[in-house]
Amino acid sequence: MIATPQKIEGRTYLTVLEAVEHMGCSDGWVRRLIRSGKLPATKFGRRVYMIALDAADDAKKELSTRSVGKRHLAVRPAASRIAAKRPKKPARRRRSA
Repeated sequence: MIATPQKIEGRTYLTVLEAVEHMGCSDGWVRRLIRSGKLPATKFGRRVYMIALDAADDAKKELSTRSVGKRHLAVRPAASRIAAKRPKKPARRRRSA
């Protein structure tokens, strides 16, 4: 199925799946942006969200990838944990029957 943007009232709208292809992110991420209000969308019917093309472009500019953020390159210090010396528990005594 080839998705084509819809023109409504002079503006171009995308469905969620079209926005995913346009923005280059996942379906869940687009829906999360809609729920949080960071990506304005209009709801048509019960389940269909339509996203304005200019809003999708603005959201795409704000997206960052892991390579841009470089969080994965952060140097983390090695754990310097010394085993805590705990007192040993006394051995359990068996009851003689």
